[in-house]
Amino acid sequence: MAVTEPEKNHYSEAFDEAFSRVPHYLAYPRMRPFVGCRYSEAEARILLVGESHYLPENQTRHLDAQGWYQGQESDFRLGEGLGWIHTREILNKSTGEWRKQGHAIYRNLDSALFEAGFRAGDSALENIAFMNGFQRPARERLSLNVTPEDIEVGRKTLAAVIDILRPDGIIFVSRKAARHLSGELRVPHSSVPHPASAWWNRASRRGTGKDQFIQQVSRIRSGRAGS
Repeated sequence: MAVTEPEKNHYSEAFDEAFSRVPHYLAYPRMRPFVGCRYSEAEARILLVGESHYLPENQTRHLDAQGWYQGQESDFRLGEGLGWIHTREILNKSTGEWRKQGHAIYRNLDSALFEAGFRAGDSALENIAFMNGFQRPARERLSLNVTPEDIEVGRKTLAAVIDILRPDGIIFVSRKAARHLSGELRVPHSSVPHPASAWWNRASRRGTGKDQFIQQVSRIRSGRAGS
């Protein structure tokens, strides 16, 4: 009888005790950040901040912001899409395994990080940390209709994660998230177009979104090397 190899975790659980004290992650632990297993030993600690998860079209619990933030994971019933907000489960793949159309962001980030020099391990994402900026899912295939509650919870959660992970630099991989959430940050930060958008590969006066991302990664790494 063949023995099935256990699935490899590309992430670290070293920060989970601290994450468990963050109010939003206490209610929705599946939304905790993905912290790559090589993050702590990387020459520079980089936190990538995306926009939001999303839930299937037949789900409605996330459409009311106040209701969402007053709720918790245990409110979900079987089959209601908990896997859609499980940050680590979604990112816990080796290079080449993000095949779903909705996972283009992770394919493109993995490829760009590889080009930026992160080549050790089974996935370039093992070297960074990733979280979504907005803590409420959007409708499937749509951008989040941002409310004051989204901004308040997003800012508080991001600040708590920064205190825990102490990144050397932050890259928002969503201009929308950066616009709403980056105003009070004291950590060096920048933003690039969403990796699943047309602007990721479309040329502009600043280069493609991918070019901008690689430049920002290199800038954080070189800054850390010179500190």
